[in-house]
Amino acid sequence: MQAQLTDSLLVKQNSFYNDIEVRLFETPLLFTSQNLSDFTQTQLDFEQKISPFKRVQTAEKSTKYAFATQGIYNLKPRLRLFGNFVYNQMFEDGLGYNLTTERTENQNVLSPNYFFAPKKGNWEIQNYTLNGGLSYQLENNILLGATVFYNNSKNYRKIDPRPQISLSNYGGELHGGYVYKDHRIFGSVGMSKKTETGDIDYVDATQNAPAYPETFTTFSSGYGRVVFNSSYSKYIFSTIDKNFGLGYQYQNDRNSLGLTYKFNKSMQDFYGKDANGNVYIENDLRQYRYRFYSNTAKLNYYHDGEVKDYKLQLEYSAGQGDNFSVAENGQNYRMNLDRLQLSSGIIKKENDRVLYNFELIGAYAKHKYIDLLGSTNKKLNTLVIQAVFNRDIFASEKNKLNLEFGVNYYVALKEELLYVPISSNTSFANNVIIPDHAYDSTSKLQSNITANYYIKLPKKKTLQFFINYKTLTALDNKYLEYYANLNTKASTYFNGGVSINY
Repeated sequence: MQAQLTDSLLVKQNSFYNDIEVRLFETPLLFTSQNLSDFTQTQLDFEQKISPFKRVQTAEKSTKYAFATQGIYNLKPRLRLFGNFVYNQMFEDGLGYNLTTERTENQNVLSPNYFFAPKKGNWEIQNYTLNGGLSYQLENNILLGATVFYNNSKNYRKIDPRPQISLSNYGGELHGGYVYKDHRIFGSVGMSKKTETGDIDYVDATQNAPAYPETFTTFSSGYGRVVFNSSYSKYIFSTIDKNFGLGYQYQNDRNSLGLTYKFNKSMQDFYGKDANGNVYIENDLRQYRYRFYSNTAKLNYYHDGEVKDYKLQLEYSAGQGDNFSVAENGQNYRMNLDRLQLSSGIIKKENDRVLYNFELIGAYAKHKYIDLLGSTNKKLNTLVIQAVFNRDIFASEKNKLNLEFGVNYYVALKEELLYVPISSNTSFANNVIIPDHAYDSTSKLQSNITANYYIKLPKKKTLQFFINYKTLTALDNKYLEYYANLNTKASTYFNGGVSINY
């Protein structure tokens, strides 16, 4: 039988279909009429990153052990459940200027309000994540869906200063829609709450004094404004996120075209101690408020051909963050991020073998970070081009081997950093802002190779062994204009493990 959208699709057969899993959680009603095969995947893996070439507020080395299980289950022709559970334990070495749960590995700048100390230290982190959802099509063509998530983490640093941070994040979305012939419309509303509770201790309390700047805990509010905050021993971040979305989809036997829009607004409040040294969520204890909102629009096209499948996605997002100091009754920081991405891909299969899969992604982004009181103005326009190719080197009734090669090219098309010192203490600017901008201004190339070996077991089970190796290197010396001591030795990434699919 020739492949059609109504035929069964196993999303785990190739990385070409990974984005279907992502979109299933984002917009489950897009897939109510597409037959996604039942599967359960249970996985153990090991990951290590060695990162001399990085932004400052990212660890020099990280090691992670993870257990994960996920699946899609079609209980009835019109009812589908899906979900995953992930546990990981991470060990980080050599992280300075950062006493938070965030890292600058995949974001240029941390959220504006946080404690830090220059001295590098090691961390131990435990994360638990649970996601789930369902979609259902009633006989009168009404579509219903829901997604929920819960994340819990514990974070410890093993050297003075010693933060202990507990994070709880949970929320969900409700989805509803209607089908008329080949057309469907749908909408969603959602809400989540994140609470981050922390305190910073010292074994040697004398180290927390201005006379010892390497271990003295200070507070960043914005990007370049550094002040002392006595609430370091007890504090709470509370974040409420609200969102709504709309969408339309046209679908026939071989083609699917979808357009979605989503609006997100979050408000993060920082609460300090009261006169008795206690901290709790109360308006009188609120010190800083960080508001962030974003608009995201996506256009997705998918073609299920007789021999080849095609996909195309155009995505645009615009976000803005504003930070307010409650005590000073004014704004002190603004962040803007606009991003446009075009993704395309083609896969050719023959029976159970992938003859080739090629994907090409291009992304353009505009970054702006303005600290109104710390006198920092950072602008950055970037272009990222990514190409991925994989194929099954051999395939038989009992096993097969898939190899994947990829490159990721990054270039700063336009960059500008203006920093005006407002005090004699320029440590944060000299050791974080300027080195990070040197890194962001430098062209980079990431290359990777992935191998997946599949062994077919009885009762339609499959054993999978996988390894993934990446390198990140600098392609020019643009960094010399800002920070000559930037470490440009190649960063490396290794991931390997085993999973069983059934």
